[in-house]
Amino acid sequence: MLKLTYSDADLLIERLDLSVEAMVAQRSIVALRAGQPLMVQPGSGSFALPSDLTVALGGSGLEVTPCDYDWLEVTLRGTWLTDYNTSAEGILVVELGAALERQIVALWLRSLSWVAAPCSQGG
Repeated sequence: MLKLTYSDADLLIERLDLSVEAMVAQRSIVALRAGQPLMVQPGSGSFALPSDLTVALGGSGLEVTPCDYDWLEVTLRGTWLTDYNTSAEGILVVELGAALERQIVALWLRSLSWVAAPCSQGG
């Protein structure tokens, strides 16, 4: 299962050996014990990858589209968990199969170093 954690400052993508149902159950117990609200609903989330990381991504629950000349937007559909219905912060959990999930995490990690690398275009 892929877990995408969206916060006000960052995005974290990780692969966990849990099912979506197990993750929802764990989060529900934590929210219940903490007396905090938990919204669970179908949802989607997106993140960008540099277009030069050309790898064929495709599969159920996954869409890849160009968002500009240098970037591709990867959109995943899964289960959205958040404190409040209108919050942009939360967790998206998605099951895509182990191989595709590992590939997505690897590409996302590579994209972090791509973003941090200095621009090679002179000026």
